[in-house]
Amino acid sequence: MKKKQRGIGTTLRQYLSGEMKDPEFRRLYQEADIELRVALEITKAREAKKMSQRELADALHTKQQTVSRIERGAQNVTIETLDRIARALGKGLQVKFVAMGGA
Repeated sequence: MKKKQRGIGTTLRQYLSGEMKDPEFRRLYQEADIELRVALEITKAREAKKMSQRELADALHTKQQTVSRIERGAQNVTIETLDRIARALGKGLQVKFVAMGGA
């Protein structure tokens, strides 16, 4: 049996990739509150940049605990904060209105 290396686990992207194959999970994910969807986007972008929460917090001049709350969807963030996060991750922020399914 192969041992897992300490500190190495499943990334959010890997987890979601597997879970999205389940139609019920996919439906619930798509219906999730905006805070959770934004939180997941931030987490995916941070992981893609290979940054830790602490490194992102340092770039934002805030605490790691704040980034953790944001990534859990437990902290409401302003458009200005989202823009700062996007810039810290080397991204741009785009906000748009889209048609809702079933409307």
